[in-house]
Amino acid sequence: MSTYGIDLGTTYSCIARLDSNGNPEVIRNNEDDSNTVASVVFFENESNVIVGQAAKENVETDGERVVQFVKREIGKRDTRTYEFDGKTYTPVEISALILTRLKNLVEAQGGTIEDVVITVPAYFGLEERSATRQAGELAGLHVLSLINEPTAAALSYCARQFQEDRTILVYDLGGGTFDVTVVKMSMTQNSAGRDVQKITVLATGGDDRLGGKDWDDRLYSHILHACCDENGITPDEVEPETRQDIRSKVEEAKRKLSKKQVAKVRIDVNGSRTEVTIKREDFEQMTSDIVAKTMNFVDATLEKVPDAAIDTVLLVGGSTYMPMIIDAVEAKFPGKVQQHDPDQAVAKGAAIYAGMLVEEVGTPSDNETGDEVHHAEQITSKFTVEDQTPRSFGPGVVDMNGAKHKYVLENFIKIGEKMPAVFTKTYYPLEDNQELVRLRAFENMSADDTLIPCVDEDGNPQATDPAHNVKLLGELIVNLPPNTTRDTPIKVTFKVDASGVHVEAVNTKTGETFETFLRTESDIDVEGSAVHQLRISSD
Repeated sequence: MSTYGIDLGTTYSCIARLDSNGNPEVIRNNEDDSNTVASVVFFENESNVIVGQAAKENVETDGERVVQFVKREIGKRDTRTYEFDGKTYTPVEISALILTRLKNLVEAQGGTIEDVVITVPAYFGLEERSATRQAGELAGLHVLSLINEPTAAALSYCARQFQEDRTILVYDLGGGTFDVTVVKMSMTQNSAGRDVQKITVLATGGDDRLGGKDWDDRLYSHILHACCDENGITPDEVEPETRQDIRSKVEEAKRKLSKKQVAKVRIDVNGSRTEVTIKREDFEQMTSDIVAKTMNFVDATLEKVPDAAIDTVLLVGGSTYMPMIIDAVEAKFPGKVQQHDPDQAVAKGAAIYAGMLVEEVGTPSDNETGDEVHHAEQITSKFTVEDQTPRSFGPGVVDMNGAKHKYVLENFIKIGEKMPAVFTKTYYPLEDNQELVRLRAFENMSADDTLIPCVDEDGNPQATDPAHNVKLLGELIVNLPPNTTRDTPIKVTFKVDASGVHVEAVNTKTGETFETFLRTESDIDVEGSAVHQLRISSD
């Protein structure tokens, strides 16, 4: 099939498809003898850019020409850019290079890749999601949709061993991000009256700067200082080649400690052979606070669904191989913890979801026989997915109530609502003969009905509570005909789905409709704009 699911990870990425029998399979990375591709890019020179494990091996020796952990930067405001050989690269462009490498894996094995679903952390906002989609398009992929990583993992689990009416907590600890999601598995009937398995997301939480990298950094620091103590030198005196040697052996040591009680690392330090012995109990002690941090997110997510009784805990992500993680989760959920393809489940679930989307629109498979098509559809026709909004969304409007008018953000759609989510409300021009309306759309992390937006009605920055993470997503210009009165109803509709935010404004007197699909704020021009706003009341 030409439809694939992609787990675009912080440290490693993975691509999967459905085979002719409808079972998800990962595309093997024969070059690195692995099922994954390291999400690392090495700009060796102007004509040679390397992606994967070979790039990772240059982190310490040529670190200034290596980019890694770019997922933590994608879609962020004021994010850094990277310059090599006179060319500047954005996080979107770096991510596109990683996706291109995955695409090349498929093509090198004689396959074709057309439609894809790319996974994202559940708490990614609109800008991060839009940037991920842009990276896919830049890599020459047709991005059918995005799917939250824990939802994809649950879909993969459900495809293997579904048990009716089960509530599952997905603990997803990747290389650089952490997700915790509670999902409900149940049976329902689709529009055709067929029994299907339904996955409903109940609650989610996480941190896009928490992952296996944090454990690696602690272990790297421990080995580096042990080498320095043994040789009577300071970290500043350690040569780059030695640092690279340590860095390259950190992951190996971490894997050994997942199977053994002791791991030994041998490092050449300024010509002297040094052996560092690491005990599992010491590694667990030096990282216990990070484990506790993940469990705090688990507790916070469970508080959102106090009546949910967890039946199964699914461990996802390569970092969940660590015994300290298994022990911590098992201690909270005794007898309920399971592991199934921790580093492949997300990509496999994305492949299943991609198949579902293609089947919905009736896109034919590229399999050669009708029998293969039948089998490939068997798995995708069994599911329906109901996910949640990752943020709250709404317009900026003028509140006329009270002696002092104020510009506020009205949260139309609250964080955690079922997607797709739709909300409509009627507003009015601020004054008679207003020529246009600047309808601004905002995103935030609050469940409050109203907030102070990040700009005022003139577009000037305003101080907002950083905990709410209020962002201006974009604006829709609504042109008004001459002699428009201030009692003219303007019906505003927000629709949020996995792809983004659709905003529509209808002048109910003329029937004229204005709409936009918001992804970024790059095209917004608020400098010097007049006060062209909507107000809440018609009074």
